[in-house]
Amino acid sequence: MMKFILICLLAASLVHSVPSTVSFYSVSISLHRDTLHRTIEIRGIQGSDLILSRLSRGFNPQTQSISLDRAVFGFPGGDCGPIPDWAVDTLTGSGGWQLALVTAFPALRAGMTIDYSISVRDWSGNWERGIWAVLSPSVKGIRPDTSRFSFSGDMVEDLTWHGTGYDMARTDERLEFTSTDSSGVLVISPFSTFVELENFMMRETSLILDSPYPLDLREAALQATSAGAFQYAQATRARSLLCNSFNHASMVYGRDINSVHSLQEILDSRRGTALEIALVFAALCRELGMEADIIPASSIDYCIPVPEGWNRFLVRLSSEDGDSWLMEPSAYLTSASYIYRPDTLYIIENGDIRAIPPNTQEENRVQEDWRIDPHNGTFDLELACSGWYDMMLRRRLAGLSTDELILSLAEWSWLSGRTVIPDSLGLSDPFDLGTEMKLNVHGKLWMPVEYSAFVEYLPFFNWMKPEDIPVEVTRRWILSGIENVSCTSCTVYPYIEILDDTVILTDTFGIACPFPVLFEAAE
Repeated sequence: MMKFILICLLAASLVHSVPSTVSFYSVSISLHRDTLHRTIEIRGIQGSDLILSRLSRGFNPQTQSISLDRAVFGFPGGDCGPIPDWAVDTLTGSGGWQLALVTAFPALRAGMTIDYSISVRDWSGNWERGIWAVLSPSVKGIRPDTSRFSFSGDMVEDLTWHGTGYDMARTDERLEFTSTDSSGVLVISPFSTFVELENFMMRETSLILDSPYPLDLREAALQATSAGAFQYAQATRARSLLCNSFNHASMVYGRDINSVHSLQEILDSRRGTALEIALVFAALCRELGMEADIIPASSIDYCIPVPEGWNRFLVRLSSEDGDSWLMEPSAYLTSASYIYRPDTLYIIENGDIRAIPPNTQEENRVQEDWRIDPHNGTFDLELACSGWYDMMLRRRLAGLSTDELILSLAEWSWLSGRTVIPDSLGLSDPFDLGTEMKLNVHGKLWMPVEYSAFVEYLPFFNWMKPEDIPVEVTRRWILSGIENVSCTSCTVYPYIEILDDTVILTDTFGIACPFPVLFEAAE
């Protein structure tokens, strides 16, 4: 009897752990004049994870319409019926979509099947050159047994594609792909060269940059000239002006990816997308006498020219002296000379695609120098940052009053595991993007010590170490009036240099928790 119960329990646990599956996934795309029609079909079986209970599709009501064609569920081989009307609703979208059509399958239990189909019409203006798409054989993280992607319309014969593991069939007006077990992302594009792609994406911005500029822009250029005669300094000043004056508007999916407002509209609203802020910056630098061109950038190389993924925009600047450099105008509170790239960044420039390597360790540095008087328990801290750490420190401290800065630093130290009491500080301007962040702090560390030997914990700030980029953290503790130190409980032993009446400890491993140090005071 006991064995029977155990077998039943084991069987029940296996049933409960069955994942959802998708047997069929289809995306059919056709182009009729300037409107793209997309039909999406999904058939699957609900598992114990209940992933298929709710399906949603984002859309932009200004350029798209969406309709539910079919939503049926039931047990395999049994009766199947449509979902009730109340289980379908239009809700606020997420992930860049304004709205979403949400379809719920009420009382959908493990083992039940679904059959779902929707149609989307898109007249956004993105399809004047033909169909383009980046499709993955995946539904909510589930790999379907069979995926089918088909494309039809007058311009199908001009499409190029890239993908692995697909069986392809082409007719005069139809292109169809069926996935295999090893299928990856499928890319479809009407563009044969990156010259064509760049012209398509930059057509509106190029027209605006070559047109007369509003007077507001000339006034901003006069402010930038206060940085001096060197055009690089003027460019960094212009970067600071834009960062402090404009709010970044997130890109809304479903709109014309190349559309931008006029310069006057952007200046009046003080708000813009990454492309619009790059447009204002490029125009401003041209007013300052520099050559300025907008450079589309992406973290993904799809191997063929396709508009998908080019969501960052750099500006290539060239001075009258022949110097050239890149800046990213929309990067909020980021040093003017720093372009964040945890992976290879791809750019399109003069019709060619090229790769910019990821950030190096030398670009992302922080150094803490603690000058400590162990006898009276005071400290002076000099902190300097660059790259990723510069960006993090700006965003942590920008806009705080002096009292708020002192409280923020005290809290940061406490959260790092060691309490310090700052009483005065000096901070470089977080809103001046032309200089690296520096911080000087004076304060109290511990009570005065009268003994010749004592144990204390060394102070530090616990800097988060990002996993996606290499960083370098260096700390030095310069202890005056000390003959020797020892820290036998250290898991990572710092380098110790003993001088006359001074001991210097150096940590380059990024110690993450405070450690006790035995001090031997000089006589």
